[in-house]
Amino acid sequence: MSVRQAIRLTTLATIVSFVLSFISVIVVSRLLSPEEIGIFSVAVSVIAYTHILREFGVGQYFVQLKELSREHLRTGFTVMLMISWSIALGLFTLRTPLAEFYRHDGLASVFAALTVNFIILPFGSPILSMLKREMRFDRLAIVGIASSVVQVSVTIGTAMAGESYMSMAWGSIAGNITNVILLSAMRPDIALLMPTRKGLVKVLSFGSKSSAGALVGELGTSGPDLILGKTLGFAAVATYSRAASLNNMLLGKVNEIVRHVFLPAFAQGIRDGQSPANMYYDSMRLITGITVPLLSALAVLANPMILFFFGPQWKEAGALALFLCLYQVFRAPTEFAANALVAAGHAGTVLRCEAISQGAVLGILLLSIWLDLDTVVYLLPIASCIHFVTFGYALQGHYGLTHKKLLSSVLPSYKLIPGTIMGSVALEAIIRTGAWQPSPLVHLAVSSTLAAGGYVVTLRLSGHPVREELIRLVPPLAKVLGHFQGSTR
Repeated sequence: MSVRQAIRLTTLATIVSFVLSFISVIVVSRLLSPEEIGIFSVAVSVIAYTHILREFGVGQYFVQLKELSREHLRTGFTVMLMISWSIALGLFTLRTPLAEFYRHDGLASVFAALTVNFIILPFGSPILSMLKREMRFDRLAIVGIASSVVQVSVTIGTAMAGESYMSMAWGSIAGNITNVILLSAMRPDIALLMPTRKGLVKVLSFGSKSSAGALVGELGTSGPDLILGKTLGFAAVATYSRAASLNNMLLGKVNEIVRHVFLPAFAQGIRDGQSPANMYYDSMRLITGITVPLLSALAVLANPMILFFFGPQWKEAGALALFLCLYQVFRAPTEFAANALVAAGHAGTVLRCEAISQGAVLGILLLSIWLDLDTVVYLLPIASCIHFVTFGYALQGHYGLTHKKLLSSVLPSYKLIPGTIMGSVALEAIIRTGAWQPSPLVHLAVSSTLAAGGYVVTLRLSGHPVREELIRLVPPLAKVLGHFQGSTR
């Protein structure tokens, strides 16, 4: 399967899952209180680290191998089974102390329920990795959509039934059960693998570095929930979570689409003898052509989006969302650096880079001991600059990539920002003068239309290469973005 076909299918699956997830967030936000949502957010943040240990980098190990045999699959399954079941036992045992640490008994119930995921997921993981390596994104799309439908349905249904924060736990379990059943049906030949000790040393060596790097990287993602939940309380966690949800549900989905395809495609390119530096330059030139303008638009649209989708009780999250968008804008050029390095087996380098960049994130978050939530969020863009420099030097060391050439390759994407947001910024200025006071729906609709129109016009005038790539991916877009000479296959 070609990269473009893989992106099309992954995009379809991600859009469907996103819409379902977004509906779930909106409904649950209106059914549950900020504190109830904050309880589950803290539980998920704790478990996020254990999920990284469960995977232990085995999926990445499979993808970067030059050849993958059944023995490799058995070894990887053995590692994941041992670690995952050990985590399930440990999490169940520690559920009460963890709940006491955050001073809420309800967390113990959430932890107990979510241990089920660790028991069942190892049986689908080898199949998932095999499908990714084979670029079978058609099957992955089916699995992703089906599990999302089940998860959202169960979450909303149980929330309406009065299950409070436990509704999201039940939805998670139902979605993962669906995932394992479908994967096993697609590849029954490797659904039940016999554990083996052969090759454990190699898997454990790679996996320890990969998992450590992923664990440190996860600190930047779930660190806010863990730290802010202790220093500022569950309400602050919920406010931050809703502010971050715009990035997670929109930009996060774009990155998710690319990330699913990027690692196996980049690894395949390295195996085929292509230049890693040139592949990264070309990839980021196209990716940032979408993500950077999207982030700039989200920064302007943050307040009307939060008011419309989540309600006036979340108004405080609007200002925070703007700065979280800036945080992502600065780190956009190296967003996929870790994936590019892992594709060639440089898991140790990723670990060192994540330790530096995420250490900066944690240092800023710990300032919440003395500072309020707004001030802490305003300081986060500093950490993204450190991320860019750190990973840039790593790419230079392994692939010969330079900061100057990387910046040169993504600069055209940053030039799209003014044209994209010009109309929306003008609208915000008019509204702030009091000359026009539209409803949240009208405000969002008009501002979004102006941003989308600004992006299209700027894209056509700038000659950015992402225009041609978008038309190749979705040929009907030629009517909007303009025609060019080239194949759309």
